[in-house]
Amino acid sequence: MLIKKMFRDICKNLSQFITIFLMVMIGVMAYSGIKAYMDGMSKTSETFYTENNLFDLNLIGANFTTDDLKDIKEIDNVKDAERKLYLTGVTDNNKTLLMSFIESNNICKFYVVDGEAFDANKSGVWLDEFYAKENDIHVGDEILVKYESMELHEKVLGLINVPDHLYDTRDESELYPDRKEFGFAYLSANEITRDYVIDLAKNSQDMAGLDESIIFNIITEDNYKDYIIFNYVMVDVDDVDKVNEVKEEIEDKIESAVAIVKAEDTASYVTYQGEIDEGKTYVGVFSGLFLFIAMLSVITTMTRVVKNQRTQIGTLKALGFSNAKILMHYIGYGFWISLVAAVVGLVLGYFGIGNVFIGLEMAFFEIPNGAPAMNSGSYAVAIGVVLAVVLISYITCRSILKENPAETLRNKIPNVKGKSLNITTKGLFKKLSFSSKWNIRDIVRNKMRTFMALAGVVGCCMLIVCALGMLDSMNFFVDLQFSTLYNFDYKLNLKEGLSSSDVKAITDKYGDATSQSLGIEIKNDNGEKEANNIFVTDAKDYVRFVNRKNKIIDKPEDNGVFVTQKLAETKGYKLGDTITWHIYGDDKYYTSQIIGFNKDPQNQNVTMTRAYLESLGIEYKPNAIYTNMNLSETKEIKNIETIQDIESLKEGMTGMLSMMKTMLVLIIGIAVLLGAIIIYNLGILSYTEKQYQFATLKVLGFKDSQIKNIFVKQNNWIAILSIIIGLPLGFYLTDWLFKTAIEEHYDFGASITVQTYIIAAIGTFVVSYLVSKFLARKIKNIDMVTSLKANE
Repeated sequence: MLIKKMFRDICKNLSQFITIFLMVMIGVMAYSGIKAYMDGMSKTSETFYTENNLFDLNLIGANFTTDDLKDIKEIDNVKDAERKLYLTGVTDNNKTLLMSFIESNNICKFYVVDGEAFDANKSGVWLDEFYAKENDIHVGDEILVKYESMELHEKVLGLINVPDHLYDTRDESELYPDRKEFGFAYLSANEITRDYVIDLAKNSQDMAGLDESIIFNIITEDNYKDYIIFNYVMVDVDDVDKVNEVKEEIEDKIESAVAIVKAEDTASYVTYQGEIDEGKTYVGVFSGLFLFIAMLSVITTMTRVVKNQRTQIGTLKALGFSNAKILMHYIGYGFWISLVAAVVGLVLGYFGIGNVFIGLEMAFFEIPNGAPAMNSGSYAVAIGVVLAVVLISYITCRSILKENPAETLRNKIPNVKGKSLNITTKGLFKKLSFSSKWNIRDIVRNKMRTFMALAGVVGCCMLIVCALGMLDSMNFFVDLQFSTLYNFDYKLNLKEGLSSSDVKAITDKYGDATSQSLGIEIKNDNGEKEANNIFVTDAKDYVRFVNRKNKIIDKPEDNGVFVTQKLAETKGYKLGDTITWHIYGDDKYYTSQIIGFNKDPQNQNVTMTRAYLESLGIEYKPNAIYTNMNLSETKEIKNIETIQDIESLKEGMTGMLSMMKTMLVLIIGIAVLLGAIIIYNLGILSYTEKQYQFATLKVLGFKDSQIKNIFVKQNNWIAILSIIIGLPLGFYLTDWLFKTAIEEHYDFGASITVQTYIIAAIGTFVVSYLVSKFLARKIKNIDMVTSLKANE
């Protein structure tokens, strides 16, 4: 009998139970979906790094000999080591390829998407899968790859992903990788040509001054591979907890190691991990807000549903049903609805949000087999939501069961404090219209319902502002980077090891606005070292600097350094402090005073002038030239590694912004849907509670249109107040997300346009107004006799 009663009650109050179902489903879906996406990214990378053996240390130097490799392998806790020649080459259609010539592939092993596994004895190239896809290159095709005197016509043997190439950009100027113009390629070291080795030998110290014919006799076709210069060594460590010890021992024993970088300090690793860390914050903020807003409304609804069954509970008690049986009956209302909703939310979260978001990320990062991962946390949250609904049903029903059957058969008389309602008879309130006075008294009488409505609509408004505001902020900082800080049309990246005469030949033709980037280690007060870089500027006005307020400032003076604002905040640097640093490959330490701070959206580093660098006794060797000459028809320049067009750098951002838009549209859609459901649900509760009052007003002669106006007006007030509170909170939420969630190499803050606030305000109000108008139509169908008799 009770089961039939439950189904009959659910059908009778179908709209309220549907809203409970939807709110629980959306809340669980948002949480589990975003969490599944982030956990999936983390699990995918862990699997890829482990199965394909990402290096633990990456050694950089001018030349690592076979003796160096042997010495590295003999160091305690070194499991394996492999040499690599790492060059930046170009193709026949002037696209850039990072070329790696390797002797074996046991460290950073290929994940072969198509084709065959690496074989050092085979002639051919293993090509970046993303680059190949963008340029319609397939296994079996032949491509031309060239670097200086070396031109290689290679057959594509495989399309691959590699653990240290999840995210590649040409340099710090690029925020987003241009897969069509830039990729990576791996070849066997056997593919290096004798002519290239001889060219290197001519400029080496060992053979300086020797006649070319003598060099040809020394470096023969049979032995030239012994003279190949390898500039990288990848090291695999047995115990990852002892990586720092291995690093220090290599620094002491291997003179060829100019710089040693841990895997977690590489750009590829840091960028991917930063995306995961950002997502973890989003899980707590976006999905947490969705869940919180939904649960507030569900609890309110379940409380009202049970309380509206007061007389029926009294009847059941009078008929002899035990308290336990009645409790289980009413707990079942919330339990079954929330259980089914939670299960559906988990499924939609995983296959909907999780799959969509991780699919977008896998188009951004070059990692295979990306899939969402559902862990125990999502199940725990779903169970927690169901238990919360059950608990509130239990508490509400139990409070009614404490009364005797005679009391429960009567409607509970509301506890109204007359003094609290006298507000409408004093001061300015006396001059208000009847509808305004009526709504004020109703709001004061039903504080909890009003609070729930405010919290729900404020939360939804915040989410809309935050989602749109994040896009606004990204657009603002792209403009800051490429229009304010960068004041050039082209950036020419010079090849390494150029002579001063070679550099002068280029600057004479393209201008002398130059810069140099130096890899450094900064030593803190505790003696710990952290990797960073120094930007040495001699770029005149081609590269500019801004302060925290995004206003252009002068470049550093010649007596100290600028430190970026975020780096200073992270490390606690103050104006006048000093930093101690050394250049990779040079043991000499320098101490520099901090004379100012600058803001850089994408690179947290140290900046100094060329004059200050030279005052320290360090030779200035530029590696970039900036120019506004028209190089649109120029495809290749001697001694220039890459030619970067500022417009193409801007266009490269469209991919990342497009991905963000898809994610944010989904978040906005969920926020609007949840907001509409909450407003509708609270509207139904408000309408149900006011039927008696509305029926009384109809008896007193009020027209339906007047009563509808009273009902809609109160909801409009709540919507307007919610918007006033929600808009600034949306800004602070956005700003907090950018300052805490964004990976530490970036320095973004909220920069939200007026248009976004207008859209969020109008959108929130329109949804609230339309829902209120829809519910107001019920007023004309009020059964006055039933409504009035129910309260006798």
